[in-house]
Amino acid sequence: MAQFDVHRLVTGGLVIDCQADDLANIGTRFVIPLAKPSESAPTTPRLHPHFSVGGETLVLMTEFAAAIRTSQLGDKIASLAEERFRILGAIDVLTGSG
Repeated sequence: MAQFDVHRLVTGGLVIDCQADDLANIGTRFVIPLAKPSESAPTTPRLHPHFSVGGETLVLMTEFAAAIRTSQLGDKIASLAEERFRILGAIDVLTGSG
């Protein structure tokens, strides 16, 4: 598991792992769900950036960020490490830091 990897949850759905790699041993991960544009409410570009994952456009649902147990993460299906600044920017918008 690595920061900005996209995982399928064991219960379904996709999330981006946003937790620092240095904290891999604490048993939880800070994640943000991804959704199809048709499954999300109207979006705000800085809070809800769009990404291509496996040829599909998905929206980062930043306001639904949460900590989950690592056992809830399924397979890694992609990495969005090259999008780190857009992901961190969305978190900053949510927390009032950006």
